[in-house]
Amino acid sequence: MIKTYTLILCLMWTTISYSQEKQMLLTISQMHSDLAILNSALTSLHPGTYRYLKKLQLDRYFKEIKIQTNKPLSVSEYYIKLSQLTAKLKCGHTYLNPYNQKKALSSQLNSELVIPLLFKVINKKIIVTHNLSEHGKIKAGDEVISINGRPTAEIIDSLLTVSRSDGKHGLNKKLDNIGISPYLANKDRYALFDIYFPLFFAKHSSSDYDEVAVKPFNKDEVIKYSLHMISKQVRQERYQARFETESMQPTASFSVLSPQCGYLKIRDFTTKGWDKNYEYCLDSIFIKLKNIRASKLIVDIRDNEGGDDDVRNKVISYLITHPAHHTIRRYFRFLKVSDSLMPYLQTWDPSFKRPKLASDYNRTKASLYYKKNTGSTESIIPNQNHFAGQVYLLINATNSSSSFFMADILQENKYAKLVGEATGGTKQGINGGQFFFLYLPSSGIEVDIPIIYQSPTKQRKDEGIKPEITVKTKVSDIANGVDPQLNYIIRRLSLLK
Repeated sequence: MIKTYTLILCLMWTTISYSQEKQMLLTISQMHSDLAILNSALTSLHPGTYRYLKKLQLDRYFKEIKIQTNKPLSVSEYYIKLSQLTAKLKCGHTYLNPYNQKKALSSQLNSELVIPLLFKVINKKIIVTHNLSEHGKIKAGDEVISINGRPTAEIIDSLLTVSRSDGKHGLNKKLDNIGISPYLANKDRYALFDIYFPLFFAKHSSSDYDEVAVKPFNKDEVIKYSLHMISKQVRQERYQARFETESMQPTASFSVLSPQCGYLKIRDFTTKGWDKNYEYCLDSIFIKLKNIRASKLIVDIRDNEGGDDDVRNKVISYLITHPAHHTIRRYFRFLKVSDSLMPYLQTWDPSFKRPKLASDYNRTKASLYYKKNTGSTESIIPNQNHFAGQVYLLINATNSSSSFFMADILQENKYAKLVGEATGGTKQGINGGQFFFLYLPSSGIEVDIPIIYQSPTKQRKDEGIKPEITVKTKVSDIANGVDPQLNYIIRRLSLLK
């Protein structure tokens, strides 16, 4: 009886497993139906579809993906194809957003286990920054040569095809996306590597180990390790336990480096995670700077992608002595959403879907709309407790949204000297501000569609914000635990004297 019951259970499990596998396969018609909806959304709603692509190029990309989907594919295979397609738009805000995917789909796409290492990509090499594995010999600055026999050059080249950035210059931002930073060592956050490495390089065994070849810093030998993969929860716990001081930092932290110099680190433009109310914290910091009569302030927004524009502007208001002007115009692709697309669009504000009055808008030669009688110059007014000394702003490639605009505003208005590495984003303008979440009905995959083009009113280069003082992070800096950008300001500019 027990044997019979066990056999029935096995047969049931086999049937269920087979059924689930069959459900993961999408038919040609399902994929092509989704592609038609995506094409319609990109061409009728997205304000930046044709900024870096001509219509013929976009048509060619859709023809290519239709050929690639002329056979049934798994959801994960289709997910990669769509990710590669959206990356071709060169828009850092158009992508298959992992935070917006439905739970059932995420469970199919996302691996439950992740690699127990945090790392940066420097010169197209994977460099360990934090070892969270059981092998204590792996150190910061060591280079990962291969994973499961795949050379890291091959891994990086594959992940670059799905990595997002703004404009044609965005390689550094794309490489930055591939790294797993401490910010992403959180069970509720998604790293590009965690999602796409298993999708591109699925293992044929059910082993919970990754075979990783590591070259120690400044040595010629290569050591192979079997790294036990861990859950995101365990990764977070290990990071917090092994790097407690680093991991316990709030959203913003302040310290006095000397009687003349303060240091303010802002990890995210959000109202959450501050010691107290963020406005109260900011005011307290700048009152303290006044009280100690500091003449220099280092503001560090490295590894801060963006967030709430109001929080960003509040920070800026403490860094300026006169109004900071920011000239920008907001363009839309559409005045009315087509009825055929409406069922597939979600957003946080229903007004985004409401028709706009044509009489209120002007139309450009590129078929974009902007509102009549609205000024293009925005001003940020100094806070009464603003800092009046010299500001140094630390930047890097992660800055690509709201943080990009902060770097741009402070540089254009000459309120800060920028130090570090060029930002992501592009001076030609960024799509964002308002979004539609496009849910493709056959696959269930979501694509973020930004609906505002935030454009400069004068012609600018396709480039990020370049610092006045370029200081790049080297592998030796990581190996030696050195902060090269901060050290440059402190030592070379003699801020502490």
